[in-house]
Amino acid sequence: MNAHSPWFNATPIPETEDDFEVGDVVTLVSGGPALTVLHVCGECGTVEVAWFDGASLSVQDLPEDALVRFDDYE
Repeated sequence: MNAHSPWFNATPIPETEDDFEVGDVVTLVSGGPALTVLHVCGECGTVEVAWFDGASLSVQDLPEDALVRFDDYE
């Protein structure tokens, strides 16, 4: 797509409040422990999270769509 395309309007996609940020506390949509966001890769749609399982620190990349803010979890 180029600037002369009828679909190009040069308007950036606005940031939403739903985006995760480093330091946010999240959990899996299906439930689970509280996870701390370490890094967000907007281009690849993943979020690097860390949690302490009682014995060691675990770090993993998870799909952004699989996470919800911990406060929003019911």
